[in-house]
Amino acid sequence: MPAPCSTQRANHRASRRGIVLVADDDPVMRLLMLEMLEGVNLDAIEAEDGVQAVKFARECTPDLILMDVEMPRMDGFAACRAIRDSENGATVPIVMVTGGDDLEAVTNAYEAGATDFVSKPINWPILGHRVLYVLRASDAIVRLRIADAQNRAVLAAIPDTFFRMNADGVYLDYEPGREQPGSERGGVRDAFPADECVGKHVTDVLPRDIAERMLEQIEVTLRIQQVRSVEYELIRFGQVQHFEARLVATGPSEVLGLVRDISERKRAEDQIRRLAYCDSLTGIPNRQAFLEMLERELQRSKIGNKKFAVLFMDLDAFKRINDTLGHDVGDQLLKQVSDRLRDTIRPSDLLSRGDSLTREGFDARQDTNLARLGGDEFTILIPDLDRVEHALNVAHRVKDSMRRPFLIEGNEIFVTASIGISLFPEDGDDCTSLLKYADTAMYHAKNCGKNNAKLYSSSLTMQIMSHVKLEVGLRRALQNDELYLLYQPQLDVRSSEIVGVEALVRWRHAERGVVSPTEFIPLAEETGLIVPIGEWVLRTACTQARAWQMLTRRPVRMAVNLSAKQFKDENLSQIVLSALHDTGLDPRLLELELTEGTLMDDAKATMATLEQLRGIGVYLSIDDFGTGYSSMNYLKRFDVRALKIDRSFISGLPQDSENAAITRAIIAMAHGLKMVVVAEGVETGEQLVLLEEYGCDLVQGFYLGRPAPADTVTGMLQQLWVPN
Repeated sequence: MPAPCSTQRANHRASRRGIVLVADDDPVMRLLMLEMLEGVNLDAIEAEDGVQAVKFARECTPDLILMDVEMPRMDGFAACRAIRDSENGATVPIVMVTGGDDLEAVTNAYEAGATDFVSKPINWPILGHRVLYVLRASDAIVRLRIADAQNRAVLAAIPDTFFRMNADGVYLDYEPGREQPGSERGGVRDAFPADECVGKHVTDVLPRDIAERMLEQIEVTLRIQQVRSVEYELIRFGQVQHFEARLVATGPSEVLGLVRDISERKRAEDQIRRLAYCDSLTGIPNRQAFLEMLERELQRSKIGNKKFAVLFMDLDAFKRINDTLGHDVGDQLLKQVSDRLRDTIRPSDLLSRGDSLTREGFDARQDTNLARLGGDEFTILIPDLDRVEHALNVAHRVKDSMRRPFLIEGNEIFVTASIGISLFPEDGDDCTSLLKYADTAMYHAKNCGKNNAKLYSSSLTMQIMSHVKLEVGLRRALQNDELYLLYQPQLDVRSSEIVGVEALVRWRHAERGVVSPTEFIPLAEETGLIVPIGEWVLRTACTQARAWQMLTRRPVRMAVNLSAKQFKDENLSQIVLSALHDTGLDPRLLELELTEGTLMDDAKATMATLEQLRGIGVYLSIDDFGTGYSSMNYLKRFDVRALKIDRSFISGLPQDSENAAITRAIIAMAHGLKMVVVAEGVETGEQLVLLEEYGCDLVQGFYLGRPAPADTVTGMLQQLWVPN
């Protein structure tokens, strides 16, 4: 456990190091956090759960809190809210550490009061810099608040300018207050000389829009006999000055007004707002600014019965740039992307009808309608949408602009963008839904080949929910014993004997029944589940092959498919050895099938892995041959034992003369390299006869035997097989 808070504070005063509260139930994660903080010269306090984090936050007043989301007794969101509600916890920066970067987790973190968030897995060097940046920003805000308080105290000590005005808006008396020390011009005295105001109507002294607001508040003040105030700004000597006029009724038809120059306060507030709402890297609005702007636009559109669009843009393969060229180049790319977005988007795309650009560049609509949500994600809001085509045109214009090369440190970098679009009110009537649906459409654009722009549709949500549900089910399939194997026999063409079988994995879902392999195998590849599933298939198939060997006393070879992810697993050789050792299967009776694409991806690494597998003594073959891009040179170097001709060439036989020529050529080539040839997808007797004529060695397919349970294949092995 850490030292007491008093000791930590004493150390902090002595060394002038910041104190960071680390809240995480994982001791390893806390240790890594402490090492990271030590590396950036910061002290730390450890909390093992949310309850302890709240206690230490109240007792120790840390300078920053790193809060894990998933913790016992009280999770990070609840702890964050509890700290924010405490006396000293309103301003302390809180960085949430989440297990993923999905939109819901990030939204929950900000709603709980988090200052920032970090997604696992954590890039520790970057996190150290991020912690220091958050601490610097927090210190700047504290200094601005102190300065603002000091300015308020000084201004409060200076007599306010006052005036008397009747109910009609005529100045009865006007007395400017003393100027601030060092002030030369531009104050209240220069703005309104007393001798020029008395007897004049307010519309003759102030701009008409301000005068009308003043008259409205005078009427309210006299009617309710309570203090009212009006804030306004004037441009004097090329500078903008902000004033506050407080109105007090001094009779049934007369008010006393006290005017104060609040320009310094407004400037301080603007600086604080920029820190809170501006993305520090790109200079454009951040997530919080965009969400608040989106909420305002939502309310405006509901009242005015308007439509608008939300565009969600994500750079394709941005992680590759960070990984290969470094985060500095990645940051420069993000800056250039934001600049290009500003140059590409036209003011007419972003201006609501009747709105005008304000004075400050940050507050202009072209910037507030554009934001960086985080990472390489950007959003654009298009108000007053007449036609959906307009949103698509903007998206395609943005997408096309991203395709032009970016010049960074003398190098041309090429990226593309995927964009999703959601529409109000068609797709949703709240901010969370619109942003989530635009994100969903963006992922659909990526799945359609990237460099795309797609509109959201309700079917996408259904697809994603179905996809997620299927993924959850697949993760539980192994432990729930829902996976099983079928076996398809391989026959020797000349003897018609079964010399091998291919193991094929199937999934019997508890609710959906049997799920097609074409649906769950790509999902397993995508999620990485293919590795544990593949290991289960390998062990189960080896166990069955050993059982058949002992039962029939025949050397029946078991063929098992290896996915690309399995083949690249550095533990593959050990997994194969373990399966063979535990089951007692002769290595020569295990055939591992690999696709051409798997073998050709990084030929050097492929050769090393193949050498390890050959050393074990297993039988190696190339599956689906003819659909990839293997060259004769590589086939010779790979030194595999067999080729399996893809079923697409067999299906057209004997009528398709081109397929027949290709099949005959593959067989001749393989025999020239002293390789065995297996034909897949044999479905007719004519195909079998033709393959025998071509000299094919082994065949498998529906005509010879469909994939079947182990018991069925056992019966086939125990009798002489004769085709139907």
